[in-house]
Formats: sequence, structure tokens, C-alpha cells
Amino acid sequence: MDSAKPEKVTESLTIFQKKGVFSYGTDAVLLADFVSENVTAPGTKKMCDICSGTGIISLMLCDRHPGLQAVGIEINPESAALSEESAKISGLAERYSVFCRDLKDAKTFLKNEEFDFVTCNPPYMTNDCGRMCADERINAARHEIFCTIDDAFAAAFYLLRTGGCAYFVYRSDRLSDFMSAAKNNRFEIKDLRFYRLKKTSEQCDLFVCKAKKNASPGMKVSCRLF
Repeated sequence: MDSAKPEKVTESLTIFQKKGVFSYGTDAVLLADFVSENVTAPGTKKMCDICSGTGIISLMLCDRHPGLQAVGIEINPESAALSEESAKISGLAERYSVFCRDLKDAKTFLKNEEFDFVTCNPPYMTNDCGRMCADERINAARHEIFCTIDDAFAAAFYLLRTGGCAYFVYRSDRLSDFMSAAKNNRFEIKDLRFYRLKKTSEQCDLFVCKAKKNASPGMKVSCRLF
């Protein structure tokens, strides 16, 4: 693909990305690792990756779990195309597909309660936070231009089977907004793990979490240094 470069993630997984525009970061890897800890039962499972970007999360999980079928939702056509190329070159095209659509319209192209679990690495910043740059693609990936965290939870609720789980990675300084969105959409946080990305930092930068649809309260909280 034009100006896109392949990166070898594992012996069997290659991801196409454009540095500085469409590339994955530590947050996506942390989320994929966290989900892998929870998706251990054998057999076929179906996942949906909303705000899927270059497909790194769903493709890493498909690479690790042979029975997994994955569907991505990504509003940016360049990112969606990159994920399809990555799936092809990695031999995962039969187990991965992507809709280049708005997740807020998920009801128009995906079935209700179709998935066992959902993953999401959404934009972290509100539109009035941080500086916008000249590239609108970067702004859309970083800021809530096309979707909010509440939109992401609403889509997850529609897509998940009853008792299914949504896995998120998000910025720690927006924990309050995240918790409110979860409650508003009838999710209970069951496992919350904070990460410090620098040894010298006293604050946690990111968190990953497991949120269960229509569940009773009860949460495990932990903190790790990446």
C-alpha cells in the first residue's frame, strides 16, 4: 500500500501502518495482552473491535487464539484498508473483516447480541482538551470528534450477548467520565488495572478494564509498571 510499511509483530503476524498517522502504540498492546488473559476457554468465539484502527488488537488476538473470529468497526477508510491488508498478509483474512462505518450506526449493519466480547481503544481526549493539529486524521484518532466514550459503551451494549464483556484501554485522568459512561449503559466494571508507563512517574497513565453487561457490582483493582 502507498507509503504504508509492514511491521513484523510476531513470526506469523504482520501489521501495515503509517508512522505518525496510522500506527499502534503501547496502549493497544496492553489491551490485547489483558484480553488474552481473560479469553482462555477453548472453542470458537466471536469478537468485535470498535474504533479498530489498523486492526492491531483484533489481529493480535486472532493470531494468539485459533478459534477466534473478529469483526472491526473503523470510521477512517485508510485505517480500515490497512487492517484488511494486514489480515491478508498474516493469513487471517478468513477470520477477520472490517466495516468502515460509524460505530453509532452499528444497529444498521450488525446484529444485536452477536458477539461474545468487545474490545475498544477509543479516542481519549475531549474536543476542548489538548491542541488540534493540521492533520484531521490524527485529530479524529485522538479526540472525540466522531465518538465519545458513552457512544462506545452504547455500541458495546448493543453488540454483546447478555453477560458478555467489553474490554477497554483509557486514560487514567478520565476515569470519572469512563465510570459514568459504563453505568449509563448498564455495565459493571469487574477488573480494573492501572499502568505506570515510566518508573519515575508517581501517577498511573493508563488503565485497562473488563466491563460486564448487566452484571452485579464487584470490582478487582490492581496497578502495574509496564
